[in-house]
Amino acid sequence: MINLTQLCIDTHQKIKLKNINCCRFILMKRFLLMISMGAALSNAQPKEGIEFKVNTITGYVIDSTTSKPVMDVNIDIYTGNGVLKHSTITDEYGYYERPIVGYLWKPKIRFTLHNYYKKIFRLDPAGLDSILNIKVNALIVPVPEEKRIPDLEKSTITNRAETFFIKGNVFYNLVDGSLADRIIISTAKAIETKPDFILMEVNGEHYDVARCYVPQEGKYENLSFIMRSMFDEPIFENSGNPIFLNEDLLEPTIIFGSIIDISTGDPILGAELILSEPYKRRISNENGRYAFQVTDPGRYHVTMNPPPDYKKVSIAKPEIIIKYGRGGWFKSDFYVHP
Repeated sequence: MINLTQLCIDTHQKIKLKNINCCRFILMKRFLLMISMGAALSNAQPKEGIEFKVNTITGYVIDSTTSKPVMDVNIDIYTGNGVLKHSTITDEYGYYERPIVGYLWKPKIRFTLHNYYKKIFRLDPAGLDSILNIKVNALIVPVPEEKRIPDLEKSTITNRAETFFIKGNVFYNLVDGSLADRIIISTAKAIETKPDFILMEVNGEHYDVARCYVPQEGKYENLSFIMRSMFDEPIFENSGNPIFLNEDLLEPTIIFGSIIDISTGDPILGAELILSEPYKRRISNENGRYAFQVTDPGRYHVTMNPPPDYKKVSIAKPEIIIKYGRGGWFKSDFYVHP
């Protein structure tokens, strides 16, 4: 005969075990759901300060003790790993402006001037306005008189001239009315051969400032014209050269850069670079470098696909705005990690 009491006990235990397993399954599903949601939220949130785009950086530099504007302050913009991207200098009103900055990775801005303490800020993307401009003002503190180093600083004229010659950038030397040479800058310094007269020494060669054309707002402007108020003699006027270099004398625009392992700083071979509209494709070489040549103005996007065993540090696609089809020199580096 069937023992009803035992059957009821067995049935009750089976139902209880089933309920326990069901609860365990529900709890496990909730746990996994919480993990997946957390991961999704983590991936969805931007990595603060990793990489962002800046169109223009502007600001004023003020003496912290006198509240007066400070002229000739050097402003340098660096990436997170210490690579100098842009430089400029304040005018007599303590004002500076650096247009078309581009994409920056963990950027910092540094303010330096002889007999003032150095000041460094990390650029915060929260400070960008609706058109991706950012204002960074600075109060700089003068070094006390008793601690000052004797003034062996270069003259203002040489200091200002050198701000237009950044390592890795280019300038043009006007050979004659029909020929100009594009010079990639490795080293540069201004030499004051006599009071209020300078020569530029670039890559070991000397250049007449009346024939030097440096990038300004997408064009190439005569250096002696830019600095005309600092010369005793009318160097630009006597030269007979144009204010801006004729676009026909400029070489096609170059978009270039490097692929870099962010953890070691080593160049990465074999990354794929794609330029949109018109479609062009490059593979980074053994030095991690790539380059595209373009001849038309417009908005260009560069996409980087890392080689196997590497991942992108950022998923941003740099947008490069080219106002003129010739003469451009745009650098866009990419960072990867294993």
